Amino acid sequence: MKFLLGLFEQPYVDEQRAIEVFDSPEQRKLARTIAQKSIVLLKNENDLLPLPKQIKSLALVGPSADSVRNLIGDYAYPCHIETLAEAIAGGNFFNQPLPESVELDATFVAIKSILEVLRERLDSDTEILFAPGVASVLDESTAGFAAAVEAAQKAEVVVAVVGDRAGLTAPCTSGEARDRATLGLPGVQEALVQAVIDTGTPTVVVLINGRPAAIPVIAQQASAIVEAWLPSEEGAAAIVDVLFGDVNPGGKLPITFPHGVGQVPIYYGHKASGGRSQWKIEYVDMSNKPLYPFGFGLSYTSFALSNLQVDRTTARAGDSVTLQVDVTNTGKRAGDEVIQLYIRTVGASVTRPVKELKGFQRVTLQPGERKTVRIELAVNQCAFLNEAMQLVVEPATLELLVGASSDDLPLQAMLTIEGEPVVVTRAGAFFSQSTVV
Repeated sequence: MKFLLGLFEQPYVDEQRAIEVFDSPEQRKLARTIAQKSIVLLKNENDLLPLPKQIKSLALVGPSADSVRNLIGDYAYPCHIETLAEAIAGGNFFNQPLPESVELDATFVAIKSILEVLRERLDSDTEILFAPGVASVLDESTAGFAAAVEAAQKAEVVVAVVGDRAGLTAPCTSGEARDRATLGLPGVQEALVQAVIDTGTPTVVVLINGRPAAIPVIAQQASAIVEAWLPSEEGAAAIVDVLFGDVNPGGKLPITFPHGVGQVPIYYGHKASGGRSQWKIEYVDMSNKPLYPFGFGLSYTSFALSNLQVDRTTARAGDSVTLQVDVTNTGKRAGDEVIQLYIRTVGASVTRPVKELKGFQRVTLQPGERKTVRIELAVNQCAFLNEAMQLVVEPATLELLVGASSDDLPLQAMLTIEGEPVVVTRAGAFFSQSTVV
């Protein structure tokens, strides 16, 4: 019996129609665009990326390099088939009615692995040295390391594709009911990456994962790091697009990456004291700073922010404030930047976070081009719960902070909120409005 998406539901009544929708050219184009824009470039030492398309040799290692299964998230169709199979085999935790058997329709949506896409895209003169090193993300055997190291030694560059397997079953490392006590790469993947880095060959680490990875050693020693998340059916094509410069990555981190699990919870919007070693600030054995901060992401070009203007210096509850900032592409490639607006409230009746994201806008710029990003901030967006648990706008000073990540906010302005405290109803403002002019 074939199932589509529903965990314990009836079979999809029109499977062929589902295939036509989910595997249509329009759907594939959309999936590829989403995957491309979600990719975050975390490191690019000496501008190793993008790789030249005429590269003579490339070593491809890692358990996800030739896997299509690892590209998908835990609520995708194959993952639910695995869940059903596990339940049928004796793990029916919820005591749901089950079919006697299930089978996976492998042709439901055609997905290609990174290895397959590389073989299609690269010139026939390019030697692709494929040696996964480990069989799966949870494999503890290092028997395959020697072949991966040999491939790395022979290649101009190494691409190591490592991370998670999302799903709900025992072999999975990310997904519902698959919590982990650590945040490093599962199995012996970190040791594999270290082994190929130690060859001296420049190494690009591609992360396929469903949670932030605590990888401080890899972050220090790898030449480049690409965060691809769980990029789905067109993910391999999107990753190769980024690796070889057909797409300039412009994604930003939606979550903070820690150095180690002991830093958790770690987030940009903490209170001023933070409780991290108190006046000593840092931990005894680790920085209290993120490995990569919320909102962070590199590009193959560079951007400059300037000329922050605010249309007023005072406001009251119910008002709006318009900010605008000029963004210039100072590099040699077209690319995207995401302008981010944060606030810090000073003088409130209760303690407030050191930063709160209140607006953002993606802008695409050609080399040398400049555009203006305009963000309209409603004062009621700055409301918070007071001691009486009322959502209020209070008289206070707002620091308006504008930049490219929660840790890179070079432009600042001040706004004074005047008047008596005002209780904000559920009809209050929650989102800023932004445009590119």
